[in-house]
Amino acid sequence: MIRNTSLNKMYREKLSRSLLLFAIIPAILVTGIFFQLFFIIIHEISDRELTRRNEELSSFLSREITSYKDEIHALQNHALISRVFTNDKFHTQMYKELYQIVTNHQLKSNFYIANVDGDILLTNAYKNNAVQIYHDKYLTKVSKTRNKDITFYNEKENHASDFTFLKMTAPIYDRKESEVSGFIIFDLQANHLRRFYENTNYTDIVITDPFGNQLFSSKRSLILDNGKMGALTDEGYHVVSSAIVDGEFIVHSIRYEGMLQKVFLFGFIGLFVICALMVIITRLFAIHTAKKKTKSIDSILSTIQDVKEGRYKGYNKLAEEDEFEYINYYLHEMILSKNHLISKNKEIQIRKTDAEIKQLQMQFNPHFLFNTLENVKFMIRMNPVSAENLLLKLSSILRYSISNTEQDSPLKHDIKYIYDYLEIQKARFDDRLNYSVDIPEELGSCPIPKLIMQPLVENAVKYGIDHVEQLSIKIKVSQIGGNVIIIIADTGIGFPRERLREIRRLLRSPRNTSNHIGIYNVHRRIQLKYGHAFGVRVFSEENRGSLLLIKLPFREEDGK
Repeated sequence: MIRNTSLNKMYREKLSRSLLLFAIIPAILVTGIFFQLFFIIIHEISDRELTRRNEELSSFLSREITSYKDEIHALQNHALISRVFTNDKFHTQMYKELYQIVTNHQLKSNFYIANVDGDILLTNAYKNNAVQIYHDKYLTKVSKTRNKDITFYNEKENHASDFTFLKMTAPIYDRKESEVSGFIIFDLQANHLRRFYENTNYTDIVITDPFGNQLFSSKRSLILDNGKMGALTDEGYHVVSSAIVDGEFIVHSIRYEGMLQKVFLFGFIGLFVICALMVIITRLFAIHTAKKKTKSIDSILSTIQDVKEGRYKGYNKLAEEDEFEYINYYLHEMILSKNHLISKNKEIQIRKTDAEIKQLQMQFNPHFLFNTLENVKFMIRMNPVSAENLLLKLSSILRYSISNTEQDSPLKHDIKYIYDYLEIQKARFDDRLNYSVDIPEELGSCPIPKLIMQPLVENAVKYGIDHVEQLSIKIKVSQIGGNVIIIIADTGIGFPRERLREIRRLLRSPRNTSNHIGIYNVHRRIQLKYGHAFGVRVFSEENRGSLLLIKLPFREEDGK
């Protein structure tokens, strides 16, 4: 029995599942999807912004450095440039031109004209020994190359925001271009690069040569001790890089994603906690609602359960103001009416069933006897020697069919009857008929309705032998769970598809309106005796044969 507490629990569980499935879970899914989409969109926007800023910085540096290169090449070929080293009167004019070059650029620089010994002749910066050090360290090498190429150097030891991050140096030859007279130097200043990172959240820039050596870095921690940029992608950084000036420089725009990842993680944890709280609150709400709303329902369900188990205790009135009292009252009236109808119809049904079973059973013997006598008559003409044996089998068949008035018989007796019947048919049709019977010994004593297989086997022979060269009939009995399954299979002509549908419709009907007496009678006897869960099922394929399946309840020999 399902107790009131169980019914309450059932309702509570259903209410809880309904709230979870149709309210909480959809809300969680939608929130989770929007949460994920929000961070995907933020990440995508951030990536696009980082790429845009990298393109902006790369374009700016490429334009400025290329312009400086063009200016230096033009100065190398300037008519007055070599005279600066021999005549002071050209210094002022040359200074104006160099100053104008710097003024025209957004990326400012300090310029120097130095002789081969490192002495500064012209500059817009304070004179110090830096050029002399630069001369001793690098310019002596440039002079030995004896070419007009521009050489790039960087100040590795300086990381201030206004330091010289790139030196562009080119040799100046004498008028005959046979000897190096001196050098022209532009120190590109880093202060103008601030606007590319100072006003941007979580974005830094690093400029390196093709080998990873840093020329400029907006944050010292991004550079290793050896002066190279570290592998930042493994530490929560997103890096966008671009090569400029024919691959001479690499511009890296860097954004730290650790903060965004932390926000996502904390947001996910917060969302998980909120979802857990919503589930707990839903559970508590379901318990409270079930206790409040199901008291009357529990009473009605308890009454229904009592009726189901056959122990109705009578009318249990609910409170007058309870809206479920109407249902409770009409339920009581329905139960009284149902009990009255059951009592009235029970005797009628028993009498009707007994009469119908007797009527159906009487149809078997005359029908079978007529067919069997026809077969014996035929066999006597064909083989008089076996006539006595056939008559003995016929006598056994007749004795079995009329000697026992009981409706049930052990399965082994019905099988013996089928053996005798098939032997008579075998004697008649010789090799055209083959049969086999497979029955477990332990099922031999199982009681079944008497003569339940005979009409089906008879139909298989009657309607199959004239349409095939050889007819095989196989009978197999088995126990599956609490049921006995009898299969009768033949290799006869089978049923056309429309005929098969007609037979199946007939078996579902409570009344036989056709001439298919055999199969219908067997099916009807079984259902009247055991109920609609049992009976005969028909499977057939035209020109390939048929299979009839009889399903009966398994019973012990004593009928338990």
